[in-house]
Amino acid sequence: MFKIWNQLTKPRVSVLVLATVFPGLYLGMTESPPLSLIAITLFGTYLMSSASFILNQYIEWEKDAVMYRTKQRPIPSGVVSPKQALGLGIITMLVAFWILYYYVNLLTALAAWSALLLYVFLYTIWLKPRTEQNIVVGGISGCIGPLIGYAAAANALPLPAWVLFLIIFLWTPAHFWALAIFLKEDYEFAGIPMMPVVSGIDKTVRQIFFYSIAYSAAVLGFYFCDDRMGFIYLSCAILLTILFVSFAFKLMKVKEPLLAKKFFFFSILHLFIISFAIVVDSRV
Repeated sequence: MFKIWNQLTKPRVSVLVLATVFPGLYLGMTESPPLSLIAITLFGTYLMSSASFILNQYIEWEKDAVMYRTKQRPIPSGVVSPKQALGLGIITMLVAFWILYYYVNLLTALAAWSALLLYVFLYTIWLKPRTEQNIVVGGISGCIGPLIGYAAAANALPLPAWVLFLIIFLWTPAHFWALAIFLKEDYEFAGIPMMPVVSGIDKTVRQIFFYSIAYSAAVLGFYFCDDRMGFIYLSCAILLTILFVSFAFKLMKVKEPLLAKKFFFFSILHLFIISFAIVVDSRV
């Protein structure tokens, strides 16, 4: 049962979402947030994220059945029926909303729920099957982690929260298109119009490089948005952005799927370290 839950909910992706909640939690208060607030916010966010992935798999199970990477997921493999998945997704969503509303506040519950609605309706149902820019607009759903953290800690969404939102918004296309290059044949076979399929590798790696520069500029710019950011954050931001842009430039020149896969995993590590540096510097 635990294995099936993990296959439905993509816990590794949820961990990344939770990592982006931490900066908002710590920047939203002058003191360190209580452990109880951290735990319940992360738990509620994890459940809401899990619900979004369950509903995503319910909607896409027929396409998952023809893709090599996804055909062994619980729904296309017959382990879980589509109706069971839909019911589980709705129940998990409602439980997550109630936990965040009752134990934290309404703004936090609404922020988390908006991420689910954007992911399910804007990205999965509307944009993903229709345009190569699906991940740019649809990726908004994955940017709401800092807003959830700020809402939980401050019951407000000040400017630094939206700058963190912007950082993740600019990170997402470069991160996801790198994976799309590696999985180009799978997406092409399933008829999903990802950029490498529709416009080719050359345009995709150029776009990855463009978004890497924009993302790096936003990471460096955050230093000026919160006076608690100091040497730790600035030094990490400078070093990591140089590495990120250099990696993207190399990918643009080499254009190898295996290098794109390495860039994909490096981008995850990059966002983790940036989030950690924000938390550390806010408490030094």
